[in-house]
Amino acid sequence: MEMQVKQLSHALGVELSGIDIAGEVNEVEVAAIRAAWNEHHVIVFRDVDLTPDRHIAFSRRFGALDDHASTPHDRLADYPQLLEITNIPKNGLPSQTRNTGRNWHSDYSYTNRPAAASMLYCTEKPPVGGDTMFCNMARAYDDLSDKMKGIVADLQSVYDFNLVSGVGKRDPQKIAELLKLNPPIAHPCVRIHPDSGAKAIYVSERASHFDGMTIAESAPLINFLCAHATLPENVYRHQWRVGDLVCWDNRTVMHMALGDFDQTQPRHMLRTTLQGEKSGYVVEPGEK
Repeated sequence: MEMQVKQLSHALGVELSGIDIAGEVNEVEVAAIRAAWNEHHVIVFRDVDLTPDRHIAFSRRFGALDDHASTPHDRLADYPQLLEITNIPKNGLPSQTRNTGRNWHSDYSYTNRPAAASMLYCTEKPPVGGDTMFCNMARAYDDLSDKMKGIVADLQSVYDFNLVSGVGKRDPQKIAELLKLNPPIAHPCVRIHPDSGAKAIYVSERASHFDGMTIAESAPLINFLCAHATLPENVYRHQWRVGDLVCWDNRTVMHMALGDFDQTQPRHMLRTTLQGEKSGYVVEPGEK
């Protein structure tokens, strides 16, 4: 059966069907999925029955997988390639990922190998809410004036793990360890997609400042770029169903997980992360 493509919003996002991604996916199908992904930035598969092993196997068809060593406490037991994002308590304690993703961001931007892509699978969800929003950073870049494109071309965004949403509610000892693993790091403010060649803004609410500029100097431009990128006409809002696999390209997309649901209701997701290219440099304390 030929792959079917259904557009989900004007700015980005398509639903793909007609391919059994829980089974054996051939090279032609992988190429078709990759082409749709590069064009639309977010791809959605519905009603998929994925075991952890099947999830990992399908994800590997698109690149090397991260072992999530940057956030070791969030990995699924026995599966370092799977990040567990849930509000379900673990070992009698609140889950460390219960409030994760509550601000606009690209995954692992605070590391020296920011994620190329993420593939998130829903196993449990609350009856209402818990949506995720995505914005098209390539389209946002294209809509900038030529003058602004020239300004951002020379900037390096400094990412700080302290700006990850919900950090203040996590175990202080674990946070101290994560801060040592992930010191502030700078990446180009404009990222070029290695496959499509598309240029995209690479600035998020987890960027503290631009290297060589103060926080006060940087804030107006960071705020403008984030507001510009997340205008409603540039956003797709995904309403989750159990069995959804949603895949997004972190090189051209930011996302935000909404807390618009009853936190007493279980929400459980598993994420594989495709490794991106090594880039960036550590910014020493005081360089802001």
